[in-house]
Amino acid sequence: MRYGLWRNAIVVLLVGSGLCLSAEPTRHSLDEYGDISKPDTAAVALQKGIEALLKAGGGILEIPANAPEGLKVENLAQKKIDEPTVTIIDYRGGYTKTLLPSIGKHQTGVWAGNRMERKLNLGQASLPHCGVYSNQAIQNYMISGASSYMLTLTEPVKAGQDVKCYVDSIRGIWVGQYLNITGQPMSYVEPYDRITIKSIGWDKERRTNYFTCDLKNDHPAGCIVYNKHVVNGMQIEGYSNCDNQSMELQVTRNHYAVGDNFVISGTMKYMGDVFSGFGDEGGIVLNAETIGEINSFHSTVEALDPTKDEITYAPGITNPHTLSNSRPLINMNPRKWTTEGTVMIVSPGGTYKGRSNPGRIGGVANVFNYQGGIILGSKDCGWTADLVGRFFALTDPSEIIEANDASSVGGYAQLAGRPIYRWYQIMDFKEEPDGTKIIKILRVRWSAVAAGAPKLFVDDNYTSDGHERPLRYAIAPGAWIYDISQGWADTIPTGGWVGKEAPRKVKVVTNGDRGTKYDFEVGDPIEQAVGPDPWQPRPIRVRQFDQMPTTMDNSTIEVQQLGRVQVPKALSLEGIITTRDELKTRKDRKAPWSTAINVGSLCDWGLVFGSEVINAAILFGQPNGYAQPIQWVTANNGASRLMVPPATGDFVFSGGNLDVSDKSVRRVTGLSATGTNANNLRGINLSVEEKAKAMTVTFPQPEADVEYAVAVTPSWMTNLCVSNKSPKGFTVQFAEVAPAGAKLDWVLVR
Repeated sequence: MRYGLWRNAIVVLLVGSGLCLSAEPTRHSLDEYGDISKPDTAAVALQKGIEALLKAGGGILEIPANAPEGLKVENLAQKKIDEPTVTIIDYRGGYTKTLLPSIGKHQTGVWAGNRMERKLNLGQASLPHCGVYSNQAIQNYMISGASSYMLTLTEPVKAGQDVKCYVDSIRGIWVGQYLNITGQPMSYVEPYDRITIKSIGWDKERRTNYFTCDLKNDHPAGCIVYNKHVVNGMQIEGYSNCDNQSMELQVTRNHYAVGDNFVISGTMKYMGDVFSGFGDEGGIVLNAETIGEINSFHSTVEALDPTKDEITYAPGITNPHTLSNSRPLINMNPRKWTTEGTVMIVSPGGTYKGRSNPGRIGGVANVFNYQGGIILGSKDCGWTADLVGRFFALTDPSEIIEANDASSVGGYAQLAGRPIYRWYQIMDFKEEPDGTKIIKILRVRWSAVAAGAPKLFVDDNYTSDGHERPLRYAIAPGAWIYDISQGWADTIPTGGWVGKEAPRKVKVVTNGDRGTKYDFEVGDPIEQAVGPDPWQPRPIRVRQFDQMPTTMDNSTIEVQQLGRVQVPKALSLEGIITTRDELKTRKDRKAPWSTAINVGSLCDWGLVFGSEVINAAILFGQPNGYAQPIQWVTANNGASRLMVPPATGDFVFSGGNLDVSDKSVRRVTGLSATGTNANNLRGINLSVEEKAKAMTVTFPQPEADVEYAVAVTPSWMTNLCVSNKSPKGFTVQFAEVAPAGAKLDWVLVR
């Protein structure tokens, strides 16, 4: 029974490969068709083998491992859809390469060179408890060997053996790593050096790391040191050189290292109700989710071997699946921390007692984005230059994620279970004349360079003139990890747990604390820091590089509603908080989005309504009684605003004058220079009785009081005065009696 099932599976697989087979596949080795010891004779055998298999009705041709490397193998056997074909399996070089038929076999509406079919049809039987049952699984573990490094030499180097090379940051450098060094600053020109890192050292005088390598050429400062690898879980390369309509694919990434990352998906057809019950997410065609993980590797030191740069960590729930060779290992033993005094953080655009450090773009070819700001240690902090190379973090509760942090969060965002600090490597130290201390830290923004201050969760924690905010901090010893090949373990299925049988070893970069009381010791708690300076991923990025004008109207993002029924919202922006009162529950005390929609490019029209809108083109709700102003920033950094207070419904202009550009203002009820409405504007061509010495004017609508001014113009020459003002009207007295046909005009302003 089992053999029959196995044989049927093989037949299904081979038929799916486009082979015209009966019950058993026809498999033959290349050496059956001639001498394969040389490329030219092997090429003759290859042609003979393909022809023989085609004549026999198709089959599988195997290229054995001992076939010559110079043999070029292509599978061009199938020319028509109704003829037999060949699948070639090449075993040279220690791996399998399958060359599929060019057209393949027609199967379920698709011509394919290979087909994998799995039917889940258990009748009235059921799968067991929740699980994932994939047709095929590809797990791509990138543990060690790949790089994503691109910084520059900070000093010139000469050709030679064991040359010391100083770079902007040792982060991402590891022993045995292959790198390229260019010949000119910030340029990819010769002479190049292709190097292998021989060792990583610490310069006590300069308080910085360096690596050693062998160089064939001299290189000036600023030359690029780089190597980046693309190690895909699955690669599909579609070469479309003939007319067709095609699609390619790819899918989930656990990203604990550094380097650019891209992920995507596809099309959904549906017929059922889609939503099955609570907990479901409905139908989603392109699902883009970003999850910032915070439960990083953490353990204690079980053993040490400084001669190998090696630390063995204790077993248990340690999350070693999150290890990477581009984040530091922090010594969490508080007895080895520096915490005396306080720090004040001045923002990049701020000043404090004459101190400022604005951000700037600089470095060779102006490619480095130095983030400004100041970390100012108090006079009693006790800092010295020995701190360079260690790691700085703010420990004030508002600037860490606490074990059971109370700030609002939802979805897959995690509770930490332990305090999570943002650790920055200290790159520079300076003592000020007044006894305070300043340090610079490694920050990442386009480049990875020494910069001023960290970006804080809470803006109110920045210090400025008249606004001092002393904060608690810690400076901890630690080291960059450069090899996790014996420390990584796939512990996602075990909830982060790793057993004693695992090697549990990581290698760390030497530094100024090696061999001192600040070095790692058995029993020290350790954790690998989370990235403190992430560039948050963009769930969807669209880049267009069109070169010719379009012949038809098109959009960067096009949404067409072609169904028979209404979709409630075309674009929805939502978050876990909706009111100002909830801001205090946010970690950073800011709204979920700084800008909901940003138009940062020149365009002809910012927003166009090209179809009828039934109710309103723009609808401003006023939740909780808040006005929703429209604001324009003016040239002198001022602002003009238009808003409607919910209590009155009035349009309120502020910040500038009202200019109607030579156009009329119509249908105005009244003019008022105060907060009280004017209910009347004017009277025109009111008839005055002949020989009258006075006339009483009654308002169409009573005024609120008598705080108004009236200008009166009679149609004859006379002096006049306004008397007896009341909310209902006023009286005009004339020095000369009214002639026959007299008229009177008046205007009221409050």
